[in-house]
Amino acid sequence: SSGINAEYGGVQVEVIENSPGLVDQVFCANCALVWGGTAITSFMHNLPRREEAEHTIKWFKDRGFKVYDSRPHGIALEGCGDFAYNYDRKHAYLGYGFRSDKSAYDLVKDQLDFTGTQFHSLKQVSELCYHLDTAMLSLSQGHVLVFPEAFDTESYNLIKEVNGEDMIIEISEKDCVQNFVANAIPVHDGDSHYVVGMAFSSELHSKLTSLGYTVLVTPYQEFRKSGGSIRCSVLDIGI
Repeated sequence: SSGINAEYGGVQVEVIENSPGLVDQVFCANCALVWGGTAITSFMHNLPRREEAEHTIKWFKDRGFKVYDSRPHGIALEGCGDFAYNYDRKHAYLGYGFRSDKSAYDLVKDQLDFTGTQFHSLKQVSELCYHLDTAMLSLSQGHVLVFPEAFDTESYNLIKEVNGEDMIIEISEKDCVQNFVANAIPVHDGDSHYVVGMAFSSELHSKLTSLGYTVLVTPYQEFRKSGGSIRCSVLDIGI
């Protein structure tokens, strides 16, 4: 449905209008990268998805965002699919290696104001994880879910260094690839901390619960067949 917004757990949700023929538009996390009121719209790696850009640009302009169209650069950049940030905003990351180009880091750094935030580049090396949001997820209490094999040694060491090794929760290949755990959504509402995802191994579910998180499981297997899960269908616009 178009024009709908809802609020749950302190999170306001808006819905972008469906566009006929754009079958992957449901994975809206890839359409833009948003930070500080500026939306950098994507230049998709795959040709069929590039038609989403005009609809994305209009949606953000209609809502008063400053919009930067990255397409003229010809640099592959797949929005929040390859962009992540810590819950406290002290660190942000751009992944490259599969869907986004390495040079996208400089493009993003030149257009956004990262004052107070250290912005890092992470190299992805595993074909099991085509986007950063399939390999890494920062949670609301500072913990970070990571599939180590997704990154080269330098990048994984950087993740551990800036977050602290005691805050790293390494996830299994099953949780990464089958359960799409890194593609979950963290929500913080007062003293309550949630992780909303498609599926979790019993071991990881217990680990998160012991750390004070409420794990919410919601069916998303049909979307999983297309290679995406919950976070792929959500684009953070209030950061």
